[in-house]
Amino acid sequence: MIYAAGISHETVESTALGKYGLAGDKCSEAESGVLSAGIADEMLLLSTCNRVEMYLVSADAEAAAKAAKAVYGTCGGEFVSLGKVAEGEDAIEHIFSVASGLKSQMTGETEILGQVKAAYERARGAGHCGPVLNTVFQKAIHCAKWVRTNTEIGRGKISVGSVCAELALRIFEDIAKAKILLIGSGEVGKLVSDALYVRGGLDISVCSRTRANADALATKIGCASADMEEALGGLWRYDIVLCASLSKEPIIRRGMVESAVSRGRPIFLIDLAVPRNIEESCAEIEDAYMYNLKDLSDIANENIEARRAQIEMAGDAVKSRAVALWDRLRNKA
Repeated sequence: MIYAAGISHETVESTALGKYGLAGDKCSEAESGVLSAGIADEMLLLSTCNRVEMYLVSADAEAAAKAAKAVYGTCGGEFVSLGKVAEGEDAIEHIFSVASGLKSQMTGETEILGQVKAAYERARGAGHCGPVLNTVFQKAIHCAKWVRTNTEIGRGKISVGSVCAELALRIFEDIAKAKILLIGSGEVGKLVSDALYVRGGLDISVCSRTRANADALATKIGCASADMEEALGGLWRYDIVLCASLSKEPIIRRGMVESAVSRGRPIFLIDLAVPRNIEESCAEIEDAYMYNLKDLSDIANENIEARRAQIEMAGDAVKSRAVALWDRLRNKA
């Protein structure tokens, strides 16, 4: 039996997602532990800013609960209870829907397919995927590509990068005049920087907890890098601050923002991180305007009604392909 179990933006707040999120190497370690314990025959763990899910192939009906306990210890029970467990055809349909962007906070966004492909390649390379998960994820990727090619669910500004750029353009009519600080050197940071850059946001500085990482990203996108401590101490110099760091604790705290706006210059804060990089109370500060992933998803979904028919078409395609694959897998068993 194939199982899909986990949490997402649909079931929990960002703090819980941050609590259970795992980096790529930790995902591989978790998969190895579950497989070595004989809980499952195959396993893939997907961890993004909006979902943490494990996909298992096992003859044990309690595999999801046992795997969660193996990965998270005493918190494993909470992990399962906070989320959902799907099996068989429902699990396959869920995986196809995730890959196609139908389960994303920004419905139809494109980044998730890259994340699914990366997670699959990592788990496959580690030998954690067998005949079932290899087939399911290869078909999921094909399904997602069909959805993108044959429907218009991705119409409009619905990627993290494009929505951030749209928000920045709403804030500043001429983005070229805005001084922008990006905290974080990962893939999200690069997507946002690229989107801002092509729209004229050229005055971008990148900082990271590791200066070498900031330097590397700055070189890729053709902007400046900055020392983290120096940048945080000089927040007042920036018009827009975007946070996309993997830090488990807030990087920007209320006192820092109060000090920045005390010089009479407003500041716009966009928090893309899970868990959040900016203390929530910063939103209470006059002349500090804060946005998070929920705000971005609201912007992305402004045109969702116009795309409703396309979303339904994509859902029908996902469903029919999931049914066909499940029938095929059952007949092989």
